[in-house]
Amino acid sequence: MLSYQHIFHAGNHADLLKHTVLIQVLKSLNKKEKPYTFFDTHSGSGLYDLTDSRSLKTGEAEKGISVFSKTDGDVPSAFADYLSFVKSYLSDSRYPGSPEIERRYMRRQDVLILSELHPQEIENLRENMKRPCEGSPTVQVHNRSGWEMLKALTPPQTKRGAVLIDPSYEESSDYENAADTICAVHKKWTNGIIMLWYPLLAHREGEIEAMLDRIIEGARAINQNIEICDLRLEFFDKSEHKEVSLEEFRAENGKNPPRLYGSGMLVLNSPWKLEEDIQSVIEYIKNEIGFQHQTEG
Repeated sequence: MLSYQHIFHAGNHADLLKHTVLIQVLKSLNKKEKPYTFFDTHSGSGLYDLTDSRSLKTGEAEKGISVFSKTDGDVPSAFADYLSFVKSYLSDSRYPGSPEIERRYMRRQDVLILSELHPQEIENLRENMKRPCEGSPTVQVHNRSGWEMLKALTPPQTKRGAVLIDPSYEESSDYENAADTICAVHKKWTNGIIMLWYPLLAHREGEIEAMLDRIIEGARAINQNIEICDLRLEFFDKSEHKEVSLEEFRAENGKNPPRLYGSGMLVLNSPWKLEEDIQSVIEYIKNEIGFQHQTEG
């Protein structure tokens, strides 16, 4: 489906979790000098203007990254890494997408492979990846299905590496495609770090859990001792959260409640201490948001 554009959601609560995890995985890979390959299957444009009317329409950044943009004091180290990175962009009313984070953290010896199908997003991505970046990796941009790209290009020559899979889930087939692709890729690239972002949607709960169970069972069948973590940030109270369609959400100019009550990150071959570090971030975010709601009330 080619209607999805991340500009509507850039800097929202899902990005807080996804990009904090992403940075910690990149830091873990950077601990060794050996090169690695990173795949991003649903790249988007890589950089977003938070003054764009589409971002302002939903107001998701205001309820997400903007809440923490001026945070001082005692912050979990993993979240401090994320905030430190994004603040330089926020000062210019921009938000960095995953490709921008990846190329900024990766080194000259590494390879970054991006895939995007949306005609406008792919052009924006190509332009944004040309921006000056000292010591940046080799960047390849593919205008093709991320599912197809990942299955075709793994395992990479470097052996070391990771992938971020971040579909829109606007098509119900995305749940099946995620499970199919991850099971196939993990079978032939058993040491690759695989990160899957997924939404928390009450009306899709059965499909989400079935997808995760299938991926985890497939990975355990290959290696019973594989490190797997499932990290979930429930940003809103599930029992009080009213879900609406994307069309309703956009038509009401952001007055409807956000469509997701939270999101999750499933990580195969999880780096050491990732689960512990991110859980502390999740608790911090939930506490801060709870405090915000109290003061607003």
